[in-house]
Amino acid sequence: MRNIFIIAKGVIRELLRRKDFYLIFTLLAVIMLYSSAATFGGESGFYRYFKELGISLAYLFSVIIAVTFAARQIPQETEEKTIYPILAHPVSRAEFIIGKFTGAFLISVISFSLFYVAFIIALAIRKDFTTPWPLFVEGYFLHVMLLAFFTALTVCLSLFLSASANTGIVLILYFAFNWFGANMPGYIYLPHTELFDIKERIVHSWDLVPFWVMSFLAAYAFLYTAFFLALACLTFRKRDL
Repeated sequence: MRNIFIIAKGVIRELLRRKDFYLIFTLLAVIMLYSSAATFGGESGFYRYFKELGISLAYLFSVIIAVTFAARQIPQETEEKTIYPILAHPVSRAEFIIGKFTGAFLISVISFSLFYVAFIIALAIRKDFTTPWPLFVEGYFLHVMLLAFFTALTVCLSLFLSASANTGIVLILYFAFNWFGANMPGYIYLPHTELFDIKERIVHSWDLVPFWVMSFLAAYAFLYTAFFLALACLTFRKRDL
């Protein structure tokens, strides 16, 4: 467990050294704060539009950060040959995979938390308190589960694809699952990640998601995440470096 956290800490340090995260967060904050101050002629429908725009950006940017960071972890270590001194220590290959996943997942959660807070602050500036706070909590929890799913999938695919190809494919899957859903061929056999998107409930202040549904979705995400990580560990264990 200690080795996993050490590897995860190294991934988080990489985030702090890079400027793209700060650029994305600043851009998102500016968009939300500017939109929160705009009136747009006082149109009543704009409140719902702004809420949908804000939460959609928070969801999208956090997924982009999760996928881009997870996609380059193992290929980058292999190309720069920094993987050899890591594995030379008493670090198993499974610990390496799980450590990389943990670091990328924590980065995505931290990013999403900042984006979500900026979104809620923007709503407060507009004095929009129509959405019950438990619904915001459910939306946050479900998206964190979704980030775990896509981070694990990306880590698994990084053993077979380059970072750029991996990033492109996973982001295409994200948009396909969430935008087209049941219209996709073989939909019944694919992961139903659209179930984790409750922004419509948040935008229109609908009823809370029942507890049993939240529990089912948490178990659903956990099983898929565990499957992708187990497949990655098994593949990496058998691979010659």
